[in-house]
Amino acid sequence: MKLLVVDDDRDLVELLDYALRREGYEVARAFDGESALGSFERDRPDLVVLDLNLPKLAGFVVLERMRRADDHVAILILSARQDETDVLRGLQLGADDYISKPFRPKELVARVKAILRRSVQVRGRPAPSIYKTGDVILDEATHEVRAGDVPIHLSPTEFKLLRHFMANPGRVLTQEEILEGVWGYDADVGGDLVKLNVSRLRRKLASDGQPRDVIQTVPGVGYLFKGAEGGVSREDARAARGGAGATSSGSPAAS
Repeated sequence: MKLLVVDDDRDLVELLDYALRREGYEVARAFDGESALGSFERDRPDLVVLDLNLPKLAGFVVLERMRRADDHVAILILSARQDETDVLRGLQLGADDYISKPFRPKELVARVKAILRRSVQVRGRPAPSIYKTGDVILDEATHEVRAGDVPIHLSPTEFKLLRHFMANPGRVLTQEEILEGVWGYDADVGGDLVKLNVSRLRRKLASDGQPRDVIQTVPGVGYLFKGAEGGVSREDARAARGGAGATSSGSPAAS
């Protein structure tokens, strides 16, 4: 796994480089916004640790350009900014998580591991599945989502969130259950992480102008994925491509 650490504090970058390399990661460094984008294009990291207060090019601009260039790269914001609006803006622009300075290196390493666990395909699954509800199709094997035959570009977190919903149709999921199932830990801004990603997911599913009201908010509790009429079906992706008979169900599928 290759990581890119971006911060204008060279001592901090040195510390993070050491902590992450001890865990077996390959680490690239950048100290300003322009060099960060250059390294991002050149090194193609799996995850970026990104400071917001950068010289030459602001961190929010760097984040937006990275996310526009790659839907799948994981991005962890690391910043001294404490204002909640900065946290929310970073998440809205597509960051996967946010850690405020000062921080403990062990905590950052744990967050990196958790993000990477959900950002890459899980190779141990015996058979990736294809989930369908109405004209929405999620393919675990290819990491693709389509709605009405139009590709929907989701971040790794949005993809896993949709998969988690589609694997649990008809059941109200609390924010805590969603955090555990999708993020893998209790995040400092947990409620906002869930709310903002659900909002982005709803918007992207309707990006072709067709309303798809498949995710229902349950006030004070969480969310219910009711799916389209007919429920949610699930089939073995390899069997589907091989022409073999598929199994389907409108009831909740095991995660």
